[in-house]
Amino acid sequence: MNLWTRTCLPLVLFVAAALPAQTIAELEARAAAGDAAAQFRLGVVYSMGRDVPLDLEKAARWYRRAADRGDMNAQYNLGVAYHNGLGVHKDEAASLRWFRKAAESGNAEAEYAMGVAYETGRGIRAGKTQALLWFRKSAETDGNWIAEIHLAEMYSNGTGTPKDDAEAMHWYAKAAQEGNAAAQCKLADGYLMGAGVAADSAQAAQWYGKAAAQGEATAQYQLGSMYQSGEGVARDFAEAFFWLKLAAAGQTEPARQEEIAEQRDAAASNLTGAVLAQTEERVRKWSAVHGGATAQ
Repeated sequence: MNLWTRTCLPLVLFVAAALPAQTIAELEARAAAGDAAAQFRLGVVYSMGRDVPLDLEKAARWYRRAADRGDMNAQYNLGVAYHNGLGVHKDEAASLRWFRKAAESGNAEAEYAMGVAYETGRGIRAGKTQALLWFRKSAETDGNWIAEIHLAEMYSNGTGTPKDDAEAMHWYAKAAQEGNAAAQCKLADGYLMGAGVAADSAQAAQWYGKAAAQGEATAQYQLGSMYQSGEGVARDFAEAFFWLKLAAAGQTEPARQEEIAEQRDAAASNLTGAVLAQTEERVRKWSAVHGGATAQ
């Protein structure tokens, strides 16, 4: 299970809706007159090529003018431009300099970028404690779930801070509430084992259910097992079979797939032919909607 769904910086974070031609002209006039917000917006327009021909060099120039006037979103996008060499020569030092300016102004994505820089030592001396501080700033600025997961992992592993399961679960819970399946699974693990939170199998089943519904195979297996044993949920062999079959289909390790399949078949042995056929059809429909394979 990979928690890190984004390890690279986006091309441009702050984008704008399409603009009519007359508005572009007005925007250019305002930008030329020194309006930082217009300069930033014009940079976005040129970087996206949405209302004008794509021109990354022009985009970077407008970002620079807005950034020099203190626009934190332009500072962040300029940092992205230098990081990726978009319209400017790739320059990690310049990228970090602009990320830091944006971060110090409270831009959550720039705060996250600084956390990644300190965590990985990319262009800067690595410092896990500094990474943790910047991830926390990003998480607290606007509920950045990626930063929340970084924080949770660092507290869980004792990286840059003393190990603290309760604090790890606090941040997993925040990311889970925002819909991240991996965080939902981690939170469910905490409730199941009583790690960082009071043991609560019903809460575990609830969070496994949310992650399982998003196709998280580990959660599907755990949820199927709980329905099979009646832990945290009413015992239900049809539900157990449903989730275990999906979990087996999502498992890439042959030995593990065989193990789950045996458990799935044990659940099936408790079903009538009619109920089993209905549940098989339910699996087929779920897989068709979610694009998953169906294990035999």
